[in-house]
This record gives sequence, structure tokens and C-alpha cells, in this order.
Amino acid sequence: MDRLALIQAARGTRPLDLAITNVQLVNVFTCEIYPADIGILGNRIALVGPAGAYQLEANAYYDGSGKWACPGFVDTHLHIESSMVTPANYATAVLPFGTTTSIIDPHEIGNVLGMDGIRYMLEASEGIPLRTYLTISSCVPAVPGKETAGADFGPAEVAEMLSWPRVIGLGEMMDFMGIVNGNPKMVGIVDESLKAGVKVQGHSPLLSGRALNAYIASGIDNDHELRIGEEGIEKLRLGLLPLLKVSTFGNYARPIVPKLLDLPHLELALCTDDISPADLLKNGHMDRVIREMLYHGVAPAVAIRWATLNGARHYQLRDHGAIAPGYLADVVLLSSLAEVRASEVFVDGQLLVEDGKILQAIPEPETTIEMRNSVHIQPLSADNFRLKPPIANGEVPVNVMELLPTRLSKLTQMTATVKDGQIDLASLGDDICTIAIVPRHGQSHPPVVALLKGLGLQRATLASSIAHDSHNILITGHQPEDMLLAVQELVGCGGGLIFVEDGTILGKVELPIAGLMSPKPVSELAVEMQKMDDLAVALGIPHRAKALATTGLALTVIPEVRLSDLLGMVDVATQEPIPVFPNFD
Repeated sequence: MDRLALIQAARGTRPLDLAITNVQLVNVFTCEIYPADIGILGNRIALVGPAGAYQLEANAYYDGSGKWACPGFVDTHLHIESSMVTPANYATAVLPFGTTTSIIDPHEIGNVLGMDGIRYMLEASEGIPLRTYLTISSCVPAVPGKETAGADFGPAEVAEMLSWPRVIGLGEMMDFMGIVNGNPKMVGIVDESLKAGVKVQGHSPLLSGRALNAYIASGIDNDHELRIGEEGIEKLRLGLLPLLKVSTFGNYARPIVPKLLDLPHLELALCTDDISPADLLKNGHMDRVIREMLYHGVAPAVAIRWATLNGARHYQLRDHGAIAPGYLADVVLLSSLAEVRASEVFVDGQLLVEDGKILQAIPEPETTIEMRNSVHIQPLSADNFRLKPPIANGEVPVNVMELLPTRLSKLTQMTATVKDGQIDLASLGDDICTIAIVPRHGQSHPPVVALLKGLGLQRATLASSIAHDSHNILITGHQPEDMLLAVQELVGCGGGLIFVEDGTILGKVELPIAGLMSPKPVSELAVEMQKMDDLAVALGIPHRAKALATTGLALTVIPEVRLSDLLGMVDVATQEPIPVFPNFD
């Protein structure tokens, strides 16, 4: 954009390209709402003034009467792979909800395809109308030495990728104990980011006290993994910016916001993190996070500031996140302020969404990374999914990973009956199933097997190549033969999710792009995922994430117990293995 031309348009000595008139402007600088007109030249805003105050000469006019104008929403932390679609199809889905800028961490595909996966996301988002900025994945795998993935990023790899275009930060530093304990690799990765002058995303659920101080001292700038209000207050007091989220996996803001509102001054930013296809189309995107703020009594203009300007400023995105002279012309017209319902969306001054519908297809950018089947496993038998107790008959103590409704977990000790060398799952109650991880990146080690409580899966087997963040194949079920069949089916289609019962496939979603994503649009994939969610409910899974309820059980940085392909059950705080049979292993 020619700045001289922009100055002339602001003065009125040359016509505007577009005038949006008679709107109620949500001013995110002062958090006021008042009648205004907006003048646009090219891809930038030339002027903003009181409604009717200036005689605007423009090539086109858009009457915004009865609507509220706010900046396009800025999602400060998310994984496109969690929506299981390509960046172009993701843009098609989220733009109608008012999201115009996304700051993505492609660590899901990075854990599968390494630097090629990061480059794919960069190429696949080039030129799409959703402004897409990258943070470079800091933890591939999430906890080095405790699990294996398809790649291993160190300071050198991270430093190279930080030089790529549209890279504005380091992705979430999940190995918070590695930082606290001074692990040279983790500290070195953060140091490279500080040298590059970019923001460093945090990930430290429930971390507090001196350990939290040590974590922040390393250079961490923000954190989206808060769990309770007291945690949020402590992090704010120590200079960490909370990125409050509402995601498919839970409403993390609800137990936090009331406590934070007691503070005399409060600045936050908002994000979605992980949104599944069916959930996205049903409940929205960043608009849903803003609605959650309104639920707590936050003034609409303040909540919208948290969803726009604060995130843009935090990531040093000049000219993003506000409706003001010189800013990028990303404007959302809301038909309802109370419900945060986007009606029209302008990006770069162009109308892309009208009456809530996207006006044109978004083509897939050309990419240089060839996508091949990424599911590579060693030969298996049903016996690989049987726990081998230390006695032939009798009772034996067992450690069980218990999934809580919050997606956190705890260790539960129980007593199991052994008959003819086999664990009798029924002796542990009706909410116990076998859980296993099958290495799928060509590793030579065998699957690990443990016991899971709290999933609610009453029968059948659920298997997925989505298993944050190393994305080995994660299986929960009751019959070893079904577990084997489920894995074989995922190998055949290149990854996805599947339910199997008594040798019959109940439902399957194929995700051939790195075992994480589909080339289909969100609208089609949402139908498939809704069927899987319905199956999950019918089979007894009560969790909000339904068919995706198990996908975080291998993430060895979420308290308290997780499953690793190398160690089996892991104590997240100590990163030490937990034996299934405590008195024998």
C-alpha cells in the first residue's frame, strides 16, 4: 500500500475504495462503542470518524446500519491439525466466525514429518485469506528421551526454522520441567528464540512457586495451559500473559475468569488451541471464546479487545487487531453483539463473508512436500495387546491410569484377578479397559500396554493415529483381536480414527495427511466426525471430546499420569516410569 495515497484518502483529496457506514464501532483502544463510518483504501483503513461527520467519497459503499464493527479476531494459539483439515479448508471454516488471523503451532505434523511437516504448513497457508503466522515447535518430541516421535528438533533445527517467512514465535514449551531443571537442549531452544527476537509460548499447567519463577526466567512470554484462577493470578503477577482458551477438550476459562476479575487491572488474550470439525461448525471459533468472557460479565468491548488488539500487540504484529487509520482492513460486522454473531467479514478490505456465508472457494496453495503414508509399524499379533501378569492365578495389585473429566489424570491402585495367566478386566469394575501405544514412525520397540479407568468405554475398541504429541497409534479396548484389527486398518488408510467391535468396523475416519488431516472440507469431515462422536457416546464415553477423548493420554506433559511408547505409564512430575504391577516390576 502506498502510504501517500493512504494519507490522501484520509484527508479526502482522493476517493476511498470502500466506505462502511453507519456502524456501531467497537473501539478496542478505549473500549467504547459508538456510531462511526470506516474508510478503506486498498488493504488498509484510511480513516475512522463519527457517523456522518465526513462526506466520504468512495468507489463502493456498504451500509452497516444495525451492526457492530470490530476488528477481525486474532487466535493467539492453535493447531490447525486438530481440526483435521488443510490450512485452506480451515480458513474456509473459521472466516465466517470472524477469525481473520491465526498464530499456529504446527507441532502435530512436526512430530510426524519433522521439518518437512513445518514447511508443508507454511506452504499450504501461503496466500490464503486467513492471515497465518507460525510459531516453531519447541518440543519435538514433547519430552526427549521419554518418548519417540517421527523427528527430533534441537536448537540448530529450531534456529533454522525461525528464519523462515511468517515465523513470529517459538511454539509452546511443553517440557516445562526440562526448563526448570536446566536441560541444555530445552534452554538452548529458548535461547535461539530470544536471539531471533520472537515471542516464546509457554505450557505449564498448575506450575507455581519457585519452579514457575524459574520457568518464566528462561524467557517464556505467555501460557495457554491454565487450570485454576489462583494459577492465573500468580502467572499474571509474574509477567506471564494468559491466553485463555475454550476448546473441544473443555472450557478452561470457566474456573479461571472469576478469580482474575478480582484484580484491579487485567489484560488477557484469547485462543482456541484445539477445535474438532463437528465442534467448530456447531459452536464456532474465537466467537465462542468471546461469548465465554461475556458469560462472566466482561464488557463486550473489553472481551473483543482481548480477542484482537492484545494478541496482535503481544506478538508484535504491527497494524493488526484494531480498526484505526493505517491498520489492515480486517473488519467484522456483527449482527448481534450479545451473541457475537459475525454477519460480514472483510479481509484486506475485500468482502469475503456475507450473511455468515463465505462468498468464494479458497484454493489449495501448491506445496513441494509429497504426502505419503506415514504409518509404519513392526509386525504385530493380538498377543501384543495382552498384559502379562507376574502370576498365573490369584490376585495381583495393579497401577491404573485414571482419566478425569478435566482431561487431567491420576494414579489409582487396584487389585486384579488373574485367571490362567490373563487379567480379568471385569474384576476391576465396568469402567476399565486396556490401553496401548503402538510405535508408528518405524521404531523397532514393541507396543506398551497398561490399564485405563475413567474413559467409560463399555465395549469395543477405539484406535487413533492422533495421539498428542508424538502421534504414535493409541488404542483403548477390551479384546486384543479387535485392537490388532484396528491398528491394521489405520496402517492401510494412512491413519485416522476407528471403532471396532467383534471384528466389525463400526466407524472410521481416514486422515491420510500425516495421519492427522484430511483433504476434505470441514463440512464433510464434520459429518464423519459427528458419526464417530455419536458412536463414542453410545459406547459409554461421557467426555466432552467424545471420539477424541483419548488423544491426549500420550501427552507426557499433562499431569499427573500419561502413557509413553518408551516407558509405559509415566509420572509427569518426575518423568519416571510407573510399573503396572508395582510389587513385581
